[in-house]
Amino acid sequence: MSDVLSPPTAFDATAVSSLTGHDDDVQFALDFVARFRRLLPGRVSRIESAMLGDDYREAMDAVLSLRTSACTLGAQELCAVSTRIEEHLRVSDLAGARVAAQGLAGAERRADDAFATFLS
Repeated sequence: MSDVLSPPTAFDATAVSSLTGHDDDVQFALDFVARFRRLLPGRVSRIESAMLGDDYREAMDAVLSLRTSACTLGAQELCAVSTRIEEHLRVSDLAGARVAAQGLAGAERRADDAFATFLS
């Protein structure tokens, strides 16, 4: 038995299907994922820009936007990365937040691939 935890899944589609409480509300799920996917690059860019500019308040606002929507949608890896960034920002550790944010690009790419598969 290993003590190493499995990495979070890029996208758990069951999370988005549970938002309405109706398993057959496929169009809502498709629209929600498509909208999140369309907004994702801007959300990630906003986090990166705020941290480059040493703007804690903007960085926190941006990371909370990504975290809450990613967690709600089932984008587990993005949820985990943004949670780590938030934890550093909450204690004014911008250097730690920047290190945690290095995982954003890969998580974004993997989520986008998973969303594309879901939407196809």
